[in-house]
Amino acid sequence: MNARTLPLLTLLLLSPAHAATFLNVATGSSAGTYSTMFKNIGKVCTQSAYLKERGTSGSLENIDLLLSNEVSLAFVQSDVLKAKEQIDGDTRVQNIKALLPLHNEEIHLFAPPPVTKKSILGKVTTTGVTTFNDLKGKRVAAWGGSLITARVLSAKLGVPYTVTSVKDRDAAFNALRAGQVDAVLAVVGQPAAWVKDLSGLNLVPIPYAPSLTGIYSSAKLLYPNLSAGSVPTVAVQSVLATRDFKTPEKKDLLLKYQKCAMSKLVNLQEDEGMHPKWQEVTFKTWPWPQYK
Repeated sequence: MNARTLPLLTLLLLSPAHAATFLNVATGSSAGTYSTMFKNIGKVCTQSAYLKERGTSGSLENIDLLLSNEVSLAFVQSDVLKAKEQIDGDTRVQNIKALLPLHNEEIHLFAPPPVTKKSILGKVTTTGVTTFNDLKGKRVAAWGGSLITARVLSAKLGVPYTVTSVKDRDAAFNALRAGQVDAVLAVVGQPAAWVKDLSGLNLVPIPYAPSLTGIYSSAKLLYPNLSAGSVPTVAVQSVLATRDFKTPEKKDLLLKYQKCAMSKLVNLQEDEGMHPKWQEVTFKTWPWPQYK
């Protein structure tokens, strides 16, 4: 390369056509599972250099950003996609495809320890939330995609409760400590670092029932700081979603990114520092139509 070609190369790199190859990806919080897994793929796939991360509040915001054409890819819970299609009747979801099927995210239900009181007549009563059925008539805080999950579980399991929408995780637990809600529901892939740091709360079991088939699967939570043993719950599969793009340049980039991630699954599962959730990924179970 000689000096005369450098200005031309610089112009090409700065041209609108080249800039258009950069795509925005909606993830979540900077310390969350989505963000970490996106960064992990970036370590093994050079195609990630053309993808820019956009931090968000989670699945609900991510799908809205994808549908409104503000991002080209988004990490989302598959139950949020299904709710958009089946409950909201949003026909735009039919244009959404799964670029990569990912891990299962466990539903975490937190509540303060139950309070036991003894009356002057000797009658013992216990108040609080120790089972999912105890949520009947109570208030459950959730944010992001967890809002949809909380509503779907209430309907599918036949336990009516009020879902209280909050801004983020901190707001949810502040409301719980202030007694403004009775429980907090969060969808997050375990092991979640922030859950490991919690204390003074119980994990409440969530039963798996036939009514959940096709959306959720049975799972267990293991957090020694919150429970002496495993706690039954349910999980929902997450996906890296995109729209059904037809532009050759964009389609080529997305398919190469997809192919690279799939070919590097062993590296994502075994290289030190990768998120442990990669060990559950197979790239074989597609809860949503595949991008091809």
